[in-house]
Amino acid sequence: MAKKLSANAMKKLEVLTEARRKWDRVHSLVEMTASQKVGQDMYLSQIKRAAEDVARVCMNGGYGPLAGNAGEMALIVKRGGTLQTKLRQMREIVGSVHNGIDRAEKSVMDSEKETFEG
Repeated sequence: MAKKLSANAMKKLEVLTEARRKWDRVHSLVEMTASQKVGQDMYLSQIKRAAEDVARVCMNGGYGPLAGNAGEMALIVKRGGTLQTKLRQMREIVGSVHNGIDRAEKSVMDSEKETFEG
């Protein structure tokens, strides 16, 4: 039988779900940028806006490290350098944020499990 989550846990999971949905958009924009031969600048500005939105959601939800990584993505877009260097850095950050969201979700579920057992 599945146990109900507390209101606090449900709120945290909603924040993480929203962050994951928005971060998946960032990920798809990064991959679309990589696949295009011309017109990558159009995607870079969209990546910057979407990453800043994820950073805002994470910061408001109390996930500062995730917000920092998302903010770093927005900074990478603005920096100089070759597109290939930017793409490599952006892909690394995409992976780290995905892992961070997974860890945060697991942490919420584990803390709820301890609450019901304790």
